[in-house]
Amino acid sequence: MYFGDAATVFTAPLHFGEKEWIETGAILGGTALLFAADEHVRTIAQRNQGTFGDNFFQIGTRYGTPWYGAGLSGVLYAGGLATSNRKLETAGIALFESLTFAGAVTTVLKTVAGRSRPYTNDGAFKYNLFQTKDEHLSFPSGHATVAFAVSSVLAEELHNTYASIGLYSLGAITMASRIYYDEHWISDTFLGAAIGTTIGITVAHLHDGESGESKVSVAPTTSGVAVVWRF
Repeated sequence: MYFGDAATVFTAPLHFGEKEWIETGAILGGTALLFAADEHVRTIAQRNQGTFGDNFFQIGTRYGTPWYGAGLSGVLYAGGLATSNRKLETAGIALFESLTFAGAVTTVLKTVAGRSRPYTNDGAFKYNLFQTKDEHLSFPSGHATVAFAVSSVLAEELHNTYASIGLYSLGAITMASRIYYDEHWISDTFLGAAIGTTIGITVAHLHDGESGESKVSVAPTTSGVAVVWRF
């Protein structure tokens, strides 16, 4: 299922219609426009450093850490197995897929672009193609990708307006934290958020209808192994 979903996600552009190409153009256009604001936004963020910001934006940094998302995925899946709750299992699977698929896209782009991080003081338009050094892996933001991959999947699974507002707000805080700590340009965070959201929603929709009561389980018996389909 994992590899089948990966093939669906990564070959999706081959089947894009007019709507999808317009959305893609909007994301790329928005990123390009933000390039012009990168230096200005960085200057504002660095002028407004303080104890409150230092503490508050740690929330975003933690939320965008891959291990937190992976841990949550494992907790949801294990909880679903333990309680025979297919909805929780599905959420855990979708979250894991979203994180790995979106993370793969962002990692490839980071390596190819080789954009210098703000703290290097190389400027917003310094690119060193095909880099692996962390100081040249600014574009796009991995934390923003993770945060929105998590938020989008959970929002789609919960189908609750207030929960969605809270989840996407956490994603926005993560974006702001990367700029505040001088780790990323605003264009980095925008593209990372777009990647995480797009893939997260796509993956969640791939699992629509899987959270019903139908369930296949495998259990040991005195004579071997039994496969049971409950519906």
